[in-house]
Amino acid sequence: MIKITQLLLLAAMGVLCGCANLQTVNSPIKHVDLNTGYRPLIHAGQKPLGRIWLTLAFSGGGTRAAAFAYGVLEELRETVIQVNGQPQRLLDEVDAISGVSGGSFPAAYYGLFGDRIFEDFDDKFLNRNIQRDLFYQALLPWNLFRLMTPFYTRSMLALDLYNRKIFEDATFADLAAANGPAIHINATDLSHGYRFTFNQGQFDVICSDLDELSVATAVAASSAVPVLLSPITLRNYAGTCGFEIPDWIEGSIQSPVGDRRRALAASSFTGFTNAEKRPYIHLLDGGIADNLGLRFAIEITSAAGGAEPLIEALGFTPPDEFIVVVVNAETDPNPKIDLSSAAPSFASLMNAVSGSQIRRYNLETLLVAEESLRQFGQSVAGAESEDVRSSLIEVSFDYLPEEDDRNYFKRLPTSFALDDQTVDRLRAAGRQLLRDNPDFQNLINRLD
Repeated sequence: MIKITQLLLLAAMGVLCGCANLQTVNSPIKHVDLNTGYRPLIHAGQKPLGRIWLTLAFSGGGTRAAAFAYGVLEELRETVIQVNGQPQRLLDEVDAISGVSGGSFPAAYYGLFGDRIFEDFDDKFLNRNIQRDLFYQALLPWNLFRLMTPFYTRSMLALDLYNRKIFEDATFADLAAANGPAIHINATDLSHGYRFTFNQGQFDVICSDLDELSVATAVAASSAVPVLLSPITLRNYAGTCGFEIPDWIEGSIQSPVGDRRRALAASSFTGFTNAEKRPYIHLLDGGIADNLGLRFAIEITSAAGGAEPLIEALGFTPPDEFIVVVVNAETDPNPKIDLSSAAPSFASLMNAVSGSQIRRYNLETLLVAEESLRQFGQSVAGAESEDVRSSLIEVSFDYLPEEDDRNYFKRLPTSFALDDQTVDRLRAAGRQLLRDNPDFQNLINRLD
C-alpha cells in the first residue's frame, strides 16, 4: 500500500507540474479568420431556416431550471407540425438556444449531442447530486493540494467534473461539428458587468481561439455562483491578431448620447479591446447580467442599429414567423425570514438580495424583449405588413393553474441537488405549461 506521505508528495508534484497550464484556459490566435470558428449567428444563417425562426432561452436556477427546460425540449419533441406537406417535430425547427447558469447545461448538451439528451441527460445531470460530487472531488488529496494554490479554484474543480462526467471533453470545435442549433452560453464579466457570450466573434476581440476551449469551461463560467464558486479566468490577448471592430458595431460607438442603449450594447464587444488595462477577464454566473438569456439577442440587434441592418449584415432571409420561447424558472421571495426578529442567515441574505435583483431585472428584460421582437418583425416585413408574425412565449411557474403547484415550484432551492421526484415534477410542469400556452397553441394551429 502506498504510504500517505507518498500520496501527498505525488499530489504536490502534480500541483507544481500543472501550475503553468492552470493559469490560463484559453489560447491565442495569430489572426482573425471570419470563416472559421464557432460563430452561431453565421452558423444559423448557413442552414435553411424554414418558415419560422425558433429560439429558446433557458434561464438560470440550478437543477430546477435545467429540469424545467428539459421538459420544454420533451414537449417540442412530441409536437408535430406540417413542413412541405410532411410531418416534422417542432424540436427540429429550433434554430438557436441561449442558456444561462443552470439553463446552460441542457442548452450545451443538446447542442453537442442532439436527441441523445433524452437518453442519458437525466442520469448524467438532472438526477445527479452535483454538489455532493464536487464535495467528494475536493476531498481527494491531489485536489486538496491544488485548491491551496492560486492556480486551481473551486470553479476549476467544477469545470473538470463537468468535462469528465457530463460533456465528455467536448470542445467548441465539436459543438460546431455537431451542426445543431446555434448555442449561446452566457456568463458575466465580473469587473464591468458586461454580458459575455461564448462565440468566436466575442473571442476575436480578445484574440483567442474558442475552438480549443472545452464547452465545460463556458458552462462552468455561466454557472459560477458568486461566493460559492470562484470566477473562471480568461487571458486577454487583445491587440495581437489584427482584430478590427465591425462596421455595424463601430456605428454604435459613435452613436449620439440619446441612443445610450445602442452604445451600451456595443460595449459588451469593445470593453475587452485593451489588454494592457485588462490582461485577464474574470467570468461569473450569467444570471448577474441576464438571468433569462434574452439580452444577447436584444443587445446584438441594438448594437447593429436595428433588425434590418443586422439581417442584411448576416445575409439572412426572413421567414414567416419569429418565435422566442423563454423558459423562466425564477422563484418567489422567502417569506420565512419575515416571521422572526432574528437577523437572517448569510445564505438567506444572499438569496434575498440576489433574488430581488433578478426578479426585477427579469421583468424589465421580458418587456424589452417583447417590444424588440415586435419591432424586429415590423422592420423586416414593413410596419403595415401582416406576413411576418412575431411572438414571445413565456413558460413560467406563474402560469400554473393551481396555487399549491405555483407555491411548490417557486419555493424550490437554487441548487445542483434535487431528488428524482422533484425533477420529474419539473419536467412535467415544463411540458404542461408549453402545451397549454395560448400563444403556443395558436402557433401550432398556424403551422398545421
